[in-house]
Amino acid sequence: MGAEWSRTTRYIVGIGLFLFLLYLLVLSRQVIPLFILAALLSFLIRPVVRFAQNRLRIPKAIAVPVIYFLAVIVIASAPLVLTPTVITAVEFLATLNYQQLVNNFFQWLRDTLTGLQGVGFYILGFHINLDSFVTPLLEGLQDSGPVIAPSLPPLSVIINSINSAFNFSFGIAFNVLGTVFSVSLSILYLFIAGIYLSMDGGRLYTKFIENVPDEMRPEIVLLLGKLEHIWDAFFRGQLTLMILIGVIVWLGGTALGLPGAFALGIIAGLLEIIPSVGPIISTLPAIIVALLQGSYFLPVNNLTFALIVILFYFLVQQLENYIVVPRVLGQAVELHPLVVLTGVLVGATAFGILGALLASPTIASIIAIVRYLYSKITNQKPFIEQELSRPPLKPLIPEWVHRLWRQMKDTVTARIKSARAQRNSDQQTRLPESEKLPIQSGSEQEDDQP
Repeated sequence: MGAEWSRTTRYIVGIGLFLFLLYLLVLSRQVIPLFILAALLSFLIRPVVRFAQNRLRIPKAIAVPVIYFLAVIVIASAPLVLTPTVITAVEFLATLNYQQLVNNFFQWLRDTLTGLQGVGFYILGFHINLDSFVTPLLEGLQDSGPVIAPSLPPLSVIINSINSAFNFSFGIAFNVLGTVFSVSLSILYLFIAGIYLSMDGGRLYTKFIENVPDEMRPEIVLLLGKLEHIWDAFFRGQLTLMILIGVIVWLGGTALGLPGAFALGIIAGLLEIIPSVGPIISTLPAIIVALLQGSYFLPVNNLTFALIVILFYFLVQQLENYIVVPRVLGQAVELHPLVVLTGVLVGATAFGILGALLASPTIASIIAIVRYLYSKITNQKPFIEQELSRPPLKPLIPEWVHRLWRQMKDTVTARIKSARAQRNSDQQTRLPESEKLPIQSGSEQEDDQP
């Protein structure tokens, strides 16, 4: 057995090892976001892998590559699905009569100001007449000539501009190719790392736990379980929230006669992934569509319909904030909306879009780790009894759906067995008496079995 190191030697080696690990982190700072994305990707497809293993009886070595291959196909086909919608939107914007829209707006403004002439009211005993404000505005609108709306340039001018842009960008083609190669390499690394993590994630976790000292192992297992619960519940709740808000916006927009309600529902559902900010951003396309096209069947002008759409989205956000989010995401991140909003801004500033998307579970995880460390520093129990007896996560599919599926499965199985028994009985009936098998009772059949 070798000689033990002194305390000074251990400190020096420990500090040197820490600095070396810190240097490695700085050196690999460009790859760490990709590794985090690969870990999140493997975490997201974990339920699908478990379903393939447990229900479909597919080996993990086959299920993981197949699932990643299907994910690549879905991601690659997304532009093909979205391109027709983008083309339709561009065609719609190109065919709009902007001059008519501007004229309608100024006509509505004139009518509104005319209706306000002669209107007066009292405030704190003072009579205020709106004519002093309305009359100059009406005179200004009447003196100004027709406002010419911006028009799109001819197609030949657009084509010439595109050709000039291509000629100008030819000199930086190699830089573009280098960027494309770098992005392709990053995507390849993302999927390969995700496959390895999906295949060997359990073994990596076991190795990590085995290297933890025995006296700390139970608490570390509980802490990792709490962190896993936070992220698992967040992704489950986020998926449920996206689907629910998307369906609500789609159905509500259809009821209001909002053009493109289905596409706006998809936009609202996808933007739910950005906490606090996403729902506000999703309102803007709906307002623009309401102002430009109006309602299919509501007898109101475009401006009034845009106000109705704003009110509808406001009610959806209130429903989300006070009813849906506490029930869906309450078991994952119990954070005040101001904390979430601040975390989104800080995450976006420091780590870009990835920091904004993962702000909520990251803050909740940091709080859990800080609570554990604080309890250890103050010699308190790191986990209370309520956390140890935490209820399991609610499944994505409700229990009544599983129960209905089991009933249907049992019914179909019983009918198949009944049909087979009836077919065997018919065959026995058609056979001659000498070839018929004796029919035994259930007790006799059990006695005959060895």
